[in-house]
Amino acid sequence: MGRIDNLSSGDMGDIFRRLSALERATPLSNTSVERGRLRMYDGSVLLIEDGNFSVTGTATIAGVLNGSGTVTWTGPSNWNGPTNIGGSCTITGTLQVDSTTTLNGNVTLNSNLTLGTGKIVAGVVTIDKLGTASGRIWSSGQMVIDGTSIYLSSSTTVAGPLGVTGDLNVTGAKNFRMDHPTKPGHWILHGSTESPISGTEYTGTGTFNANGECAVSLPDYFESLNKLRNRTVQITAIGQPFMVGTDRVSGGEFIAYGQAGRDFDWCVRAERFGGDFEVEQIKVEGD
Repeated sequence: MGRIDNLSSGDMGDIFRRLSALERATPLSNTSVERGRLRMYDGSVLLIEDGNFSVTGTATIAGVLNGSGTVTWTGPSNWNGPTNIGGSCTITGTLQVDSTTTLNGNVTLNSNLTLGTGKIVAGVVTIDKLGTASGRIWSSGQMVIDGTSIYLSSSTTVAGPLGVTGDLNVTGAKNFRMDHPTKPGHWILHGSTESPISGTEYTGTGTFNANGECAVSLPDYFESLNKLRNRTVQITAIGQPFMVGTDRVSGGEFIAYGQAGRDFDWCVRAERFGGDFEVEQIKVEGD
């Protein structure tokens, strides 16, 4: 269609058609909307091809924002409702989540996860801060630590019973700390004796009868718990020295001999079943 220079030439219909086509095909290059609003409705789509979508102020989305590419966020983010991310999401700034968050996939931490005033809960086990100086792992029920080998490389306090199924191998002194019985605010630190066997020990006091004998019965489980070998009995006379002797332990008891009417102390040591180990081993890497 040619140029129209004269509105009185009878071409007004053509002019209106051109204006209508211009309204429908106005390019958005270098277009701005000032103090106004761009509304798209009836299934309209905003399509950006080979360009960028940049928001300097606030972008409010009342519906669903779907994206199949990568979302890169460089500033603070506030997510106040349910959020579903089906693709990769890279956040280089601060991420603040004020509502419940559910992670259904694998999560990899390449940096530190620091607990503030919150806690991590797994069943009956909780990880939280104990005051301002230390952390705490505690449980309202039974807590199971399962692994082929578990190493505690620094000071660890267990407040409550500690059950170990398997060997308990300790490198260093086996110390036991307890409240001082006569000095409030003080501790007593005791160590344990060591032996190349897993031993049991039983002690008591007896009195020799008129025949100079005393039968001592050990716990009813003694024979089922302890081996026949490495059983020893020690007898100590109370008061002025006198001759004492004893039989071997058999059938869960032994007979001690000494001066009639006199008292004595006794101690039985044995080696229990299920405690066998190699006294000397080769140290390998990772021990």
